[in-house]
Amino acid sequence: MKKLMVLLAVLAVVFAYAAQLPYIGADAQGKPGGQFVIGTLNGPKTVNDVTAKETSSTDVIDMFMGYGGTLIERHGVDMEFYPAIAESWEGPRLTADGGMEIIWHIRKGVKFSDGQPLTADDIVFTLNDIYTNPDIPSSMQDVLMSTNGYLPKAEKIDDYTVRMYYPEPFRLAFRYLGGMYIYPKHLAEEYVKNGNFEEFWTVDAINKGEVVGLGPYIPVEYVPDQYVRFVKNPYYWKKDANGQQLPYFDEVLFKIISNQDAMRLAFENGEIDIYGPRGTEFAELKEKEKELNIVVTTAGPAYGTTFITFNWNAPDPVKRKWFRNEYFRKAVAYAIDKESIIDTLYNGLGIAQWSPVSMSSPYYNEDVVVKYEYDLDLARAMLEMGGFSWNDKGELVDEDGNVVKFLLTTNSGNRLREGVANIIQDALKQLGMDVTFTQIDFNTLVQKLLNTGDWESIIIGLTGGDEPQGGANVWRTDASLHFWNYSPEVADFVDPNDYYLPDWEVEIDKIFRENVRILDENIVKDYFSRFQQLVSEHLPLIYTVNSLRLYAYKATLRNVKIGPLGGTTWNIYEEWKEQ
Repeated sequence: MKKLMVLLAVLAVVFAYAAQLPYIGADAQGKPGGQFVIGTLNGPKTVNDVTAKETSSTDVIDMFMGYGGTLIERHGVDMEFYPAIAESWEGPRLTADGGMEIIWHIRKGVKFSDGQPLTADDIVFTLNDIYTNPDIPSSMQDVLMSTNGYLPKAEKIDDYTVRMYYPEPFRLAFRYLGGMYIYPKHLAEEYVKNGNFEEFWTVDAINKGEVVGLGPYIPVEYVPDQYVRFVKNPYYWKKDANGQQLPYFDEVLFKIISNQDAMRLAFENGEIDIYGPRGTEFAELKEKEKELNIVVTTAGPAYGTTFITFNWNAPDPVKRKWFRNEYFRKAVAYAIDKESIIDTLYNGLGIAQWSPVSMSSPYYNEDVVVKYEYDLDLARAMLEMGGFSWNDKGELVDEDGNVVKFLLTTNSGNRLREGVANIIQDALKQLGMDVTFTQIDFNTLVQKLLNTGDWESIIIGLTGGDEPQGGANVWRTDASLHFWNYSPEVADFVDPNDYYLPDWEVEIDKIFRENVRILDENIVKDYFSRFQQLVSEHLPLIYTVNSLRLYAYKATLRNVKIGPLGGTTWNIYEEWKEQ
């Protein structure tokens, strides 16, 4: 705690990055042609990065805005940052006025997929007029904001040089600004000026041929519940070791398959090229490697999380009171039999998760987290401490005699989450709770979480990463994904007179605001250790089990490079398939 008070004493440190590396894919060798088919459970809700909140949308957006379409790009295996649209840079470095700057030198000759040249104007426009525009709220602002609430600004030095500047140090400026998706100013500017940017690039834009990007593939056809088809960007800037323009595949197809069982069947039938096996399937698929001509492999813990959480602003005030009761949440934590989940759903290929920080992150600190080993007696004790008791029928009741009864929801088609929900439901029934398990479409579920607040409890997951600050859009109290306890300033369905904000939530908010001005990694680790301690003590999200990273792909697929940051597609532009 004392170290949390150490702030600006270390700011004399100056970052310096040498940008002499080649771009990723410069040494690639392969054969062009063919189609890469990827299974997905849902189609996109939007293809506008600012409004996208769900992976069904962001996976599509990544294809035409990511994968080399950003200023810098991170390697999925060695985890280093490499030049992409920016061929070199200066900084990040502290400035004489106490700020921080990066000067990006833009690669010449890069064009958007409609043939229009990329210049510094597009990059300045994207940062100043979109991502930091107060009239266009986005999750990006949550992660770009500095300790004292400043957002970065960009200025054009010349057509191929851009300076980005913070008025105070921001530890992650290089990573976040370099990874920003770049919008084409010649198309997006009128939407910004007209105040209707949220209407830019709806899913209808795909079939209208309006989607334009710097990434390797452009979505050109969307048939709901069937597929999203991409074609290669004719102006993609990367070339392989032989001067052949990347990407290699002519097309990528996101085939929409409603559930994981059907997804596996499609993979075994050769209808899709890659598959993410569940733990229960891994050994069986491994035995079929030769028969199916596939590769089945595993790596360390995945970055994502799976958890149960409760709506502190549920429409029913009685339930709100239960869900805000910390002893109630601790009882639920003690009722989760993680070993049973690992054995029955992951076939041993999972790890009990206790922390909001990914286990593969250098900031993960298992020593500080509180662990709630499966113990129904302790769960009952927690409920009694929280003012609950049991009636003559064995039903759990609150201090006003209300029977504890609520809905537990997850997205349909995800068999793993359904299995976790069933195990938790059974345990909570043993505690006298009447829990009804429901499944609904993923996009509908996200709509309830973010826009209506019409939910009670949920099992869901979040993507993770090696940098905990990437969760600022989840953990700050005014963040756009703080869905279990939205601020009334963010969500109009939250009654400001009934808003509940405990001190530990305020402290977590402070950690996420302050750590970004610290340039000493050891002190940053102390900040995030305290964060992990607070979350595990108070349980706004109750974590379950983290899977090992499991992969299966056709053996004819080439240039697959499994690493800590990527699975089978992080370098999709250099992948190809033997015909």
